[in-house]
Amino acid sequence: MQIGRWVVLVLCLQLANPAVADDGYFQAVIADPYIELHTGPGRGYPIFHTIEQGASVDVSRRRANWYFVRDHRGREGWVERASLGRTLAKTGIPAALPDTRHGDFLKSQMRVGFTLGQQEQAETTSINWGYRLTSWLGAELEAGQIFGESIEGHGYGASAMIEPISRWKVAPFISYGMGKQRWEKKDKQQVGRQQIHNNDYQFTGLGLNYYIGFNFLIRLEGRSMKVIGKNDTVSNTAWRIGFNSFF
Repeated sequence: MQIGRWVVLVLCLQLANPAVADDGYFQAVIADPYIELHTGPGRGYPIFHTIEQGASVDVSRRRANWYFVRDHRGREGWVERASLGRTLAKTGIPAALPDTRHGDFLKSQMRVGFTLGQQEQAETTSINWGYRLTSWLGAELEAGQIFGESIEGHGYGASAMIEPISRWKVAPFISYGMGKQRWEKKDKQQVGRQQIHNNDYQFTGLGLNYYIGFNFLIRLEGRSMKVIGKNDTVSNTAWRIGFNSFF
């Protein structure tokens, strides 16, 4: 099955990634003439201060190619990786800059991703966009396609996600959501005849986020679903696996 090959590929990528560093920070000395502090992790954020050569800074976390630093006066800001290229640790050798951690994911506000999966006998693909309300509670929108031997369709929905643990590399989550699905079934006995179904659905899910480094996570989720039609309600199961990127 095509989905099975994707799962094997994802798991191989997971095993190939090294472990991330533990939480914490390190001190470094600025080796360049100066570094510029931005108010956020990007060139579009304004520069509000500079730190001169020889000053000591604490480097605490990373988002993409930007690092959050603080000097001895308590001034904090974001510095581009290239500006820290020659930053020195206390030993006098180039500093090993910290990587992004799963805790940074839980502090980030937005994330995007895609998933592959299966709902009963049909395969599914979806894209999702999430916004984190607190460090443990987030909201997510999703839209996707449904493919089967005799059916095809699409769906969209919204869900809430609870992720209470920030320090584990493999972190569990609980999800609850609802949405709509529209799919068509062709009658094999009568060529050209189509049966169109518009259903609401609700689900409760359990899953794991596995932080693989940089700004990416592998996401594995199983769902218990109730598909609500005009005349009846059907219970089925779904699972999905995919990648998420946060920023």
